Order: sequence, then structure tokens, then C-alpha cells
Amino acid sequence: MFFDHSSTSAADDSLTADGRRNRTILTRKRIVAALAELMREGQVAPTAQDVSLRANVGLRTVFRHFDDMETLYREVDLEVQSTVASILNMELKAGHWRDRLSENIKARCRLYDTITPFLVSAQVHRHESTQIDNNLKRHVALERTILKRLLPKSLVADKARFEALLMLLSPQAWMRLRREQGLSSAAAISCVQLSAQALVA
Repeated sequence: MFFDHSSTSAADDSLTADGRRNRTILTRKRIVAALAELMREGQVAPTAQDVSLRANVGLRTVFRHFDDMETLYREVDLEVQSTVASILNMELKAGHWRDRLSENIKARCRLYDTITPFLVSAQVHRHESTQIDNNLKRHVALERTILKRLLPKSLVADKARFEALLMLLSPQAWMRLRREQGLSSAAAISCVQLSAQALVA
């Protein structure tokens, strides 16, 4: 029996290439996850050394996958923005606009508790990265668009009340309630709901 050694060799090369590609993808994901973990733990600006230690890879490996720390921060920021968009765009079940607004507020607040460390870090790094700065601006634009969908036209046309409500439902307002004012998540949600009801009354 004769074997086609050239085809066997080609198959082996393909498997080897696939293995390298998979390892590259896994290592890259591990580096991104390491930065995300450090940020979630409260480190606003982890260094490349911090990331390499957490990911259990060499410092050179970090920069083999990412040109610089700004690129790595952008990678995490993109994942956060994707999560934000999916939550804010979630389908609301309530029928009346007031109930849909209340439902949206609860979803936003739960989301903000999850992403606050990343938003704080993004604010720190926005002056270093045009993309992060643009992502933060797009986030505000998305919040504005969704709020317009939720409210009746008469409230959208009332610029002062609309902008006040947009600010009330922002992550910055949530961080103030949770961090500076020391409210629990449940108490902060009640505060936002009560304030929103007063604004749309």
C-alpha cells in the first residue's frame, strides 16, 4: 500500500497551524480577562506587569498580542460597550410607557453596578485614547436615543425635563448614589425611581 506523504504532511502542517492559532486566541483572551479582573477589583490603571502576572504570561507575551496598553484597554472597553448596548436595547415587556421606563431604570441600575469599575477606568484613560473617548460619547448618545423611545413626545419636547432625566439615569448619577452617598443597590434604585417619577409627573 502506498501513502501520499505530501497530503499527510500538509494535514499535519494544517493541524499545527490550527493549534498555534487556537493558543494565540486563548492567550489573547486570557490577557484581556486578566485586565478586566484587575479593573473589577478596583484597580483603575493596572500596568502591563500587573496584567502579565494575573494572566500568568510573560511581559513580552502581553506586547506580542497588544501593541501597547492603550490597545488592551480599548479591547476591554469594546466588550463593556457591547454589554451596555445589549442591556439598554433589551425588549421591555410592560405596556404603558411609565412601566417601561421603570423597567428600563431597574435594568440600567443593575448594569451600572456591574460595569462601574470599567466606566471609572474609561474616564481615566479617555484622554489617552480617541476610541475610548468616542465610545463614552456613543454611550451617552445611545442612552439619549433609548430614552426618547421610552417617553411620550411631549416629554421629549420638554428639553429641560428630558435632559434632567437623562442625567438622572446616567452611570455618573448612579456612582454618586452608590459610592459618595453610600446607598445600597436597592435604596439607590428606589431613589432613582422616585426622582424619575417626579420628573415625568
